[in-house]
Amino acid sequence: MTEEAGPVRDYRLDPINEDDDYNLMALINQTSHAFSLARTRELSEHGLSMMRAAVLLVLQARDNNATPTEISQWLLREPHTISALLDRMEKDGLVRRYRDMHRRNTVRVAMTEKGRNAYQASLERATFHRVMSVLSREEREDLRNAMTRLWLRALQEVKHEVAWASTAPSHVESSAP
Repeated sequence: MTEEAGPVRDYRLDPINEDDDYNLMALINQTSHAFSLARTRELSEHGLSMMRAAVLLVLQARDNNATPTEISQWLLREPHTISALLDRMEKDGLVRRYRDMHRRNTVRVAMTEKGRNAYQASLERATFHRVMSVLSREEREDLRNAMTRLWLRALQEVKHEVAWASTAPSHVESSAP
């Protein structure tokens, strides 16, 4: 059952020229930002950031064995950004890096016990559930379909500019039920 959020208003961030595409994208951006603020607050109780929790999620999905490149592709971030994040997470005892036994020039990443505990704590997602409760099952599916189409189209727009854009959907397709 969904909770009512009150009457739906038309929030336009550019009401002067009524550029509908801009207004919809601005609304998506503002919604994402509000979600991020709420999620950051929730994760900070466990000493995590959203990006740290995301890395731990990728490691869990990859059987606690991923390369930094795979992590950057899953999270749609440049490899150097993930490398710096992994440096900090390793220093804090959440992950460890090691050489692949079969491919000596490959580095792999795994969660430590502290990282596994942090991952478990990150599974508390009360904020998401409270916010998403305003949507019916059908509205959720419609939103998922629309956002997926927008995401794939946006990736096409940047595929020549960022290396990860062409491989980004592959982890979704390979893990879909």
